[in-house]
Amino acid sequence: MNEALLAKLNLLESKVQELVEKYKLIQQKCTYLSEENLALKETIKKQTLQLNNLENQYKISKLVASIASDAESAAELREKIDAYIADIDRCIDFLSK
Repeated sequence: MNEALLAKLNLLESKVQELVEKYKLIQQKCTYLSEENLALKETIKKQTLQLNNLENQYKISKLVASIASDAESAAELREKIDAYIADIDRCIDFLSK
């Protein structure tokens, strides 16, 4: 009788150890996935900002094209607007830090 109980106890102990190991692996994977999730969210945030900047530049280009009748004044206006955009981007970067 004692041997049967001992065998069951040993089997139970080995199963508990196996479960503990699986739990540790799952915890590690969860930590890794959480870190990866944060990194991907940051990437999305940066790409969204870049997309917004590109959309703004496109809108400004369309505006410049509709305002300026000759190519020379359009180029000057585009340069000024691009300089303003660069200044605004620097301000945004500074404020985000």
